[in-house]
Amino acid sequence: MCLMLAIGTTWLGAIYDFPVDAGVMAGMNAPECSRVRALPAGSRLAAALPDSDSCFAFFMYRTSFPNAADDVASYRTWVQQQRVSEFWQLFGYVLALWFVLLCIVAIGAVAVRGLVRRLRRISSGGADAASQKPGGRTRGCP
Repeated sequence: MCLMLAIGTTWLGAIYDFPVDAGVMAGMNAPECSRVRALPAGSRLAAALPDSDSCFAFFMYRTSFPNAADDVASYRTWVQQQRVSEFWQLFGYVLALWFVLLCIVAIGAVAVRGLVRRLRRISSGGADAASQKPGGRTRGCP
């Protein structure tokens, strides 16, 4: 169970951190973004902002990463590689975190169960002890 929780949590986190941006893909396919496509990847300081708003997301992606793709298939592959890389980087930590969390929950459940058993034993034992006199005889009619 701990393994499944760690896998799910880590993968969802990687998907959240590296989404496939529709604006980037639209810019890759737009003919007015050919200047952005021609820019060297990772060259933010040497590049001028694009004229078209539809190219802005593609421009930000293309200039932010030194290995940025310039077509949709390569972009999707790049996003998938980033997700997998983050998954393997964080998986051990998340697995350890879930293990500790589940141990805390299990210890708490065992403690509550022990407390409930003790309270039941005390309440049922106390009723029997209250109905007897100190000499061992029961109260009431002989």
